[in-house]
Amino acid sequence: MPNDRGSGRKPKISDEQIESARERRAAGESVASIAAEYGVSRQALDKRLKAAQMPVEVRIDHVVDGELCSSVFYDCRKQHVRVINYVSQLSKLAFGYNTSPDREDLQEYLDDRYLRNRGIESPAQYLFEDRDGDAGIFDAIPVFTFSRKDRVIHRTDTDGYQMKALTHDRRLFIKSQAVISGVALRDWAVEVIATDICRQLSIPCIEQKPCQFVYEGRSYDGVYSRNFELDGYTFISFERLIERHGLTSRDDDFISLGALDKLKWCAMQLSEAGALPYDETLKYMTGLAVLDCMVGNIDRHTRNFGLFFNTGSGAYEIPPVFDNGMGLFENDPYRDRYESFDEAMRNVYVSPYGEDPFDMLRMLDEEFDLKAMYPGIDKVVYPDILHTPYALEYERRILEIWQK
Repeated sequence: MPNDRGSGRKPKISDEQIESARERRAAGESVASIAAEYGVSRQALDKRLKAAQMPVEVRIDHVVDGELCSSVFYDCRKQHVRVINYVSQLSKLAFGYNTSPDREDLQEYLDDRYLRNRGIESPAQYLFEDRDGDAGIFDAIPVFTFSRKDRVIHRTDTDGYQMKALTHDRRLFIKSQAVISGVALRDWAVEVIATDICRQLSIPCIEQKPCQFVYEGRSYDGVYSRNFELDGYTFISFERLIERHGLTSRDDDFISLGALDKLKWCAMQLSEAGALPYDETLKYMTGLAVLDCMVGNIDRHTRNFGLFFNTGSGAYEIPPVFDNGMGLFENDPYRDRYESFDEAMRNVYVSPYGEDPFDMLRMLDEEFDLKAMYPGIDKVVYPDILHTPYALEYERRILEIWQK
C-alpha cells in the first residue's frame, strides 16, 4: 500500500548510499536532487553527509612547558570523552582531578585552552578596559565571582581586611586588594610589578596577574596565581622550621646581628632544616632581599618566606618568591598626608633586617656583586602601573643605585 500521508518509518539511508551521495555531490549534483531519488528530505541527507565527513575520533594533546601531560580523545559520533594522563601533578593535567570528563568538561577545556593561548587563564568572564593608558596590562582582565557559600578567607588586620579564595577547580588562588581604615590599597599593583621585576632578573616567583575579585556583588582589584598546593607542595615558614630546632628570630642573638649576617644566618638555617646546599639557600635569601629593596616591600616577616615540602618526593625544595604586595607605599593609607618623600620613607624598611632599602641594596651589591649575580641586567624597567609621586620617586632612586 502506498504511503500517501508520509506516515510510518522514514526511509533509511545506507552507508553505501551515503558514499555514493558524497561522490555525486563532489561531481556537482545538488543535495536536493540526490535526496529526492533516495526518498529522504534534503536536511536529513545533508546531516548524514556532514556526519560522514567527521573523523570518528579526535585527539588533543595537552602540553605544559614542552611536556606531554594528557591526551584527550573525543568520539565525534558517540560524543564520548576519554583522557589518558601521563604525569601526577594535578595542575598539569587537562582536567585536573577529574578522570571521567564529559562533553561539557571538554567544551570548558577547549574554551580555556583558546584563552590560555592568548595569555588569559581560566576565568569565566573578562573585563575589557584601558586604565590610565595601560592597555598592554589591562586589555583582558579576568573577573572571579564569589558569594557567601564559597570558601572566602578574610585576613584581618587593624581596622582592615583582605579576601583570599580558590577557584572551584582549585587551580587558581585569588587575592583581593587590601582595605585598611576604609582605604582600598593598590597592593595588587605592587604584586604585578614585583612579578615583572622577578622575570627581568630571572628570580623564580609565583607569577601574579591582575584580576577583579567580586564578592557579594562588590568588586575589588586583585591578583591571581596558580595554586602550588594542587601539585603536592606545602609551604613551611622559616619561623616554623627553626622553632622545630628550638630557635627563634625574636631572641637577642638574632636581633643583634647586622643585616647581612642576619641574611646569611637565615640561609644557613634553611640549608640545615631542608638538607639543601647552602649556596642555593643563600641565593634564595639574596633574591628575596633584592626584590624587597626594588619594590620597597616592608612585609617580609619570617612567616612568609621558608621552604616547600614536596609530599611526592618527601623532600624540601627552594620555593618561588611570593607575597610581595606591601611596597611602593601602597601599604600605607596615610601616604598622602606626608609632607615629603623623606618623611614617608621613615616607615619603609626591609624585613627581617630593619634596614633602609636604599642602604640595603648598596650592601647587597658590595657583598654579592649584583651585576655578576644577574648578568646582562644593566637596567631594570618598572612596569608603567603606579603613578603616585612617591612610587615614581622611589623607583627613580632605586634605579640610580642599580645603574651605578
